[in-house]
Amino acid sequence: MIIDVRKLKYSGKYDSEFTCYYTPSEGIISLPGAVLNGQVCVTGTLALHGDDVYVDGTVSCKIVGECARCLKSAEYNFSSNFSVVYATERQDEDDYLYTRGLVDLTPAVNDVLLTDFPTVIYCKENCKGICPVCGQDLNESSCDCKY
Repeated sequence: MIIDVRKLKYSGKYDSEFTCYYTPSEGIISLPGAVLNGQVCVTGTLALHGDDVYVDGTVSCKIVGECARCLKSAEYNFSSNFSVVYATERQDEDDYLYTRGLVDLTPAVNDVLLTDFPTVIYCKENCKGICPVCGQDLNESSCDCKY
C-alpha cells in the first residue's frame, strides 16, 4: 500500500483521496479461529504540509469466526478510523517515516489491526449463549438446568 506523494507535489495538489485493498500477513488478525472474508479496505485522505504527510483514514474488513457465546459461525464488520503523520525524520514517537517520496501505509494499517481488532465476536448482539451445565443453545430454547 504505497502512495507516491511526489506525483501529488508535481501536480500542484496538496491533498488527495485514496482507496487501497490489502491482505495482511498471518498473525496480524489476532482473534483465534477468525479469518478475513475478502481483503482489508483502506480509504482516506492524505495532505502534504511541508515535508510531512498527514493521513486520515478508515480500515475496514469482514471477519468470519466463531461466536464467543454460542460457538456458532459469526460474521463481524470491523471498521476503525486512524490518523497518522509520516515524516522524513522522526519528530514524535508516533510518527511514521517515509523516504524517496513513497508513503507505505502498511505499518500504520497493521498497527490499527493489532490495536483495535475485537477480542471476541458474536453471532448477534443479544446472543444468549449455551447453558454451562447441559450445553443447550439458549437461542433455540431454554433448558431446565438451574445454574
